[in-house]
Amino acid sequence: MADVTLRHVYKVYEGSVRAVNDFDLNIRDKEFVVFVGPSGCGKSTTLRMIAGLEDITAGQLYIDGELMNEVEPKNRDIAMVFQSYALYPHMTVYENMAFGLKLRHTPKDEIDKRVKAAAEILEISELLSRKPKALSGGQRQRVALGRTIVRHPKVFLLDEPLSNLDAKLRVSMRSEITKLHEKLETTFIYVTHDQTEAMTMGNRIVVMKDGFIQQADTPITLFEDPCNLFVATFLGSPQMNIVDAELFMDGKTLKAKLNDRDDMIVSFPDIKAKQLANKKYIGEKVLLGIRPEHVHPNAGNLKAFIDVVEHLGDESILYCKMENRKEQFIIKIPFNSKIHANEETKLDFDMNHVYLFDAMTHKAIMGIPSEDEIPVVIKDGVISMGQQELSLDEEYASHLLDASFNNEVYLAIKPDYISEEETPNALTVMAKFEFVEQKTDYQAVYFSLKGVEGYFAMKVKNDEEVKLGKEVALYFPYQRINIYDKDHNKTNSREVVYPNKGIASVNTVKGQMKVKVSGFTLTYPEEGLENGEYEIVFKQDKLLPLFPNKMLKKNDKLENPVMDIPSNKIKVSAYDEDVLGNKLLAYVQVGNFEKYCSFVIGNNFSVYKMPKFELYVPREAFELKSIK
Repeated sequence: MADVTLRHVYKVYEGSVRAVNDFDLNIRDKEFVVFVGPSGCGKSTTLRMIAGLEDITAGQLYIDGELMNEVEPKNRDIAMVFQSYALYPHMTVYENMAFGLKLRHTPKDEIDKRVKAAAEILEISELLSRKPKALSGGQRQRVALGRTIVRHPKVFLLDEPLSNLDAKLRVSMRSEITKLHEKLETTFIYVTHDQTEAMTMGNRIVVMKDGFIQQADTPITLFEDPCNLFVATFLGSPQMNIVDAELFMDGKTLKAKLNDRDDMIVSFPDIKAKQLANKKYIGEKVLLGIRPEHVHPNAGNLKAFIDVVEHLGDESILYCKMENRKEQFIIKIPFNSKIHANEETKLDFDMNHVYLFDAMTHKAIMGIPSEDEIPVVIKDGVISMGQQELSLDEEYASHLLDASFNNEVYLAIKPDYISEEETPNALTVMAKFEFVEQKTDYQAVYFSLKGVEGYFAMKVKNDEEVKLGKEVALYFPYQRINIYDKDHNKTNSREVVYPNKGIASVNTVKGQMKVKVSGFTLTYPEEGLENGEYEIVFKQDKLLPLFPNKMLKKNDKLENPVMDIPSNKIKVSAYDEDVLGNKLLAYVQVGNFEKYCSFVIGNNFSVYKMPKFELYVPREAFELKSIK
């Protein structure tokens, strides 16, 4: 077995540069997973952390269930193929492939057996006596693969191995690597910036941007159901067209006005209209997406001007202009020699294949969502969800920030993780199945919740029977639930959030209240409290870090608070941090407090750059409670 699990992994470089953020993924044994995204998205950094060539700043890496964070690369039982072939020029192919085994003192007969077996798999047996300079680029890449195969590793890591090859050779090597994965039946993790490589090679694709996972799913699901605008436009060639739209109701029919023009109206079929995530979008500006192959010229009522036509043998690509739209609108159709440039046409959209995205967040708002977001209130250990009241697991509650409680927040869970099967450590929610949309890889089942507006979605296997109109129990695993505040900041952390409690001594002298806590004295105006010991509770969002001048000069986004009393500071030691949307939850040790304290700040700050620092404590940053 060679499962690879990354739990909330971060990579932070000097200067608080975040290369990888909260990377959370389980790669199954024998799976071929592809990390894809633009340059600088963190895909190669993640691969190098798996290999042990980069330290993990925070989070855990497991291979075969064993924690690998502190394990040396040579002891991880992985093999890596780099972008450059990195062959020894003075050695033959045989010697290059055998070199790693020799270093491990493998017996000669075993080396010979493994090298010849690998050469046969890669069809390079006749090249064993040659040196790298006598090989083509494709042959050198096979040798680099052979050098890893002979080691019989649990996991293969491939970092853009085909980027140095010409286009024709890349195509043939794609199929060779895919066949190699099938023969070896080993876990492959492959990094590329080429979406075609990703779509044709991976069992599952992880789309990354700015260090974050955008979506991880099968190629066809990513193509059919992108979770946001980035995934939608990144995959597909030519890329998806995006049009400004305004939704409105015409009787019972959902329609959209395109490009702010009254003469450009499209109507949604009922099955698509039902999938609109929230009725609040009706009357609002949204982004409408449609792929070039789902637009038909000379067939509808949407005016366009054909600017350029590319005839590519079996298909034609049309580049059009539309009123009130700067970007070109692209259409892909079967070859048609009768369509010419510099002509007007009218377009028809296949409205069964349109997508809608939030104009601000760019999240998908029609169809299967990246996460179901259900409005709830969490109070006194109970989650109120419409007409349901559900008991909250104490262990899960210990990971929630103060902002999660007593406010309307959003319980979010990916449709993949909702199940009808009874699940341990899960929230049990009563729901009603309303309608189903058939997808290539699964059924999208839409359900309603009593007292909650709109529909929510889950994924069900194609061969499973779905009973519409019946109330069912659905299970939401706690470890898969996120909580967001009204500004969409995540408010549940990967670490237990301690209650920031300690003991303070209060003594009033000459109109001033002296609060002694953990060896520090804080001074405030008199409040009429009796002298004695109190429980002190620090508020997460009121403690303010103080930055050294050299750090302020390097980062103009940082600033120190204006202090009413300069001495109201406590010294702390950093422990860890957790990025929650555009906020950061920092864990610190305060003097002789038994447990860690936590505070929330903008994520342009990082405790990894300040292992020891001071927190300013304004009066509103804590409560004093009598000790009974």
